[in-house]
Amino acid sequence: MNPPVIAPSILSADFARLAEAAAAVEGAADWLHVDVMDNHFVPNLTIGLPVVQSLRRATTIPLDCHLMITDPRRWAVGYAEAGCEYVTFHAEACDDPVALARDLRAAGARAGLAVDRDTPVEPYLELLPHLDMLLVMTIKAGFGGQEFLPELLDKVRTARRRVEAGHLQVRIEVDGGINAETIEAAAEAGADAFVAGSAVYGAEDPAEAVRRLRARVRPQLRAGS
Repeated sequence: MNPPVIAPSILSADFARLAEAAAAVEGAADWLHVDVMDNHFVPNLTIGLPVVQSLRRATTIPLDCHLMITDPRRWAVGYAEAGCEYVTFHAEACDDPVALARDLRAAGARAGLAVDRDTPVEPYLELLPHLDMLLVMTIKAGFGGQEFLPELLDKVRTARRRVEAGHLQVRIEVDGGINAETIEAAAEAGADAFVAGSAVYGAEDPAEAVRRLRARVRPQLRAGS
């Protein structure tokens, strides 16, 4: 299994001080998770490409961009061209995930596919060889601060079995309600990338919060590897 990745979500940070939010986890976080919401695919409205471009210039931390938008074929490549390391789009919003993943890779990013709370993962398992990451929502996409839904880890287990059986280099990321109490279960289920919002940016010391999360997940990955 891949080494664990902790990706603080700037959705829980102060949007007026995103550069400072990035600096607060510099040296501790592996990625910064950037939630792009369009008020169509999900009810919330957050940030778009110009802000992500500015954030890219403000930090050296790799950006993990999660597009919760209705038309990813139109916009996703722009985020790759802006320098995002990962660009993840939703299965529910794209009729040809393989083609979009190919376009993202050609633009220099790694391609991720997200499945929302109510979306079965099984129809997308055959696409894993074309992807770099599968993002399993452990809440309903759209808002931070929701309670973790442990039953959604069955999707993680299913995906992990397929990744291992196919000897694939595909990360499995979980997003929603990840904190010191839930991250171990997610790791045990087979996730190796963990998005944490309020658990990091709600802490007095965000960098130390990242380190504490990493310490909780390492034993689980060793046991499952």
